[in-house]
Amino acid sequence: MGKPVLKISRKTPEEITEILKNNADFLLATRLNMVYHVSKGRSSREVASWYGVSFKQVINWVHRFEQNGVEGLESRSGRGRKSYLTDEQMDKVRRIVLDNSPGDFGINAKRWSGPGILKVIKEQFGVDYKPSQSYKLIDRM
Repeated sequence: MGKPVLKISRKTPEEITEILKNNADFLLATRLNMVYHVSKGRSSREVASWYGVSFKQVINWVHRFEQNGVEGLESRSGRGRKSYLTDEQMDKVRRIVLDNSPGDFGINAKRWSGPGILKVIKEQFGVDYKPSQSYKLIDRM
């Protein structure tokens, strides 16, 4: 492979991938592209390897396209695990973080961090999140 001509410093490849994953138009185009390659005779396993998904997912997109056309490739809402905290509880956590310092809750820090917020959630609501989830919770706030 040759030496890269351009350098990207604004975002990491992982951050760019995350942006693309959250773009509905990009997701639809990617899924349609998978279906296109299958329609041209490529195997689901080959197409899956190009896009970094399972071959079963490619098969699912092809079936959804066959049943519902392009609309079948659109993201459906309500997927995934539901939050352990209600909207009201999240509002309370938000108010705690905005109106208090970590020291008010026995946390030895000047600023709120993911683990500090998780400690408050555990104390206030008895809900245990994994440390990796703390930053997703912060995004929800």
